[in-house]
Amino acid sequence: MKSYAVVALFNPLDIGTTISRHAWPGHVTLASNFTAAAAADQITEVVAEAAPAAEPLSVRFGEHALFGPNHDVRVRLVESKQAVSVHSRVADHLESLPGFAAEEPAYWRDGYRPHLTLGPSVTATECDRETASFVAIVEILDTDAKVLALFHA
Repeated sequence: MKSYAVVALFNPLDIGTTISRHAWPGHVTLASNFTAAAAADQITEVVAEAAPAAEPLSVRFGEHALFGPNHDVRVRLVESKQAVSVHSRVADHLESLPGFAAEEPAYWRDGYRPHLTLGPSVTATECDRETASFVAIVEILDTDAKVLALFHA
C-alpha cells in the first residue's frame, strides 16, 4: 500500500510536484504518514471534507523538539488549537477508510503535536506567527514526496 501525509503549507506547490523530503518547504503536519486501501481520489475526498476549506491555519511557533524514531528530526512545535482541531477531523475521516493504518500511531490523536519540520531552507523563531493557506495531500515515495492534491483556504 502507498503511504500518505496531510500538511498545511505556507506557500503553494503545484499538484504533481515531487520534492526531496529533506528539501520540503515550510509546512505544519496535520496527519503524519499513514496507509490506506483506498484510491488517491477517495483519500482526497475525505480530506477535503475534513480540512478547513474556509479559513487559513494561523500558527505561533514554540520551542524546539526532536522527532522521528532516532530523535534526529529537528522541529519547532506549533501552538495552534486550530491545527489540533483540524488533525482530529482529518483523523476521524481518514480512519474510516478501508485498510487505514497510521505508520506511527503514537503521533495520532492524543499523541499529535503540531510542528514545523526544520531544514536547510526552513527556519522559524520562537513566538513568530505565520498563516498556512494551503492544505496538501502528499504521497510518500521513500526519500521524496509527491503532491497529489492541494486545497486553498
